[in-house]
Amino acid sequence: MILVFDTTALSKLLGRDSRIVQTVGQQIYDHYVIPLATDAEIRFGFANGSKETQNIKNYELFKSEFAIEVFSPNQDTSIIYAELAAWAKQHGVSLSNNDLWIAATSNQLGGRIITLDGDFKNLPQISLADID
Repeated sequence: MILVFDTTALSKLLGRDSRIVQTVGQQIYDHYVIPLATDAEIRFGFANGSKETQNIKNYELFKSEFAIEVFSPNQDTSIIYAELAAWAKQHGVSLSNNDLWIAATSNQLGGRIITLDGDFKNLPQISLADID
């Protein structure tokens, strides 16, 4: 099973949050993915902090150690994005563009999103990881 990170969960994981570490370590996940939108938001956070160089170094090491893939969207992702965005608009669900890209990536890969953000709960088309 594929675990897809949103920015809130990835940030907490990089900070060694025990709830996120425990969820990520569950045996049911055999592949970990960071959508390009999540990667960009994390890097933006690093760029606005006082430890950018060290944070990027630790982030790259983390991805390498755990064989975490950064997934770049393609045309299939954009088709799913458009469907999710249209559904959200029709149902009065407000999501950021980045959240829609993350959701589209997760749907495309058949994964579950790990998040601390309640916005994804408004999209019944996606699966969420249970956080203990």
